[in-house]
Amino acid sequence: MPGDAHERRHRRQRFGPEERRRFVLSALERPRTQSELRDALGMSNSGMLHLLRRLESEGLVRPAERVAWTRIWEKTRNRS
Repeated sequence: MPGDAHERRHRRQRFGPEERRRFVLSALERPRTQSELRDALGMSNSGMLHLLRRLESEGLVRPAERVAWTRIWEKTRNRS
């Protein structure tokens, strides 16, 4: 839908890379799906996965579980 694409683009423009990173770490105070995070930030699936993988490589988040095709992410306990 054209309105949805416009809204996602608008949200993406409001958040720079550091703001997206802080938002994800804050949102993961409880486990969340990649889709929840993607929709909140107005990002693409691949962009959200790239960000999550980068945070995972830094030891900040990890995939907690998988339900069917949905991966649930959480913040790691050993780092803030």
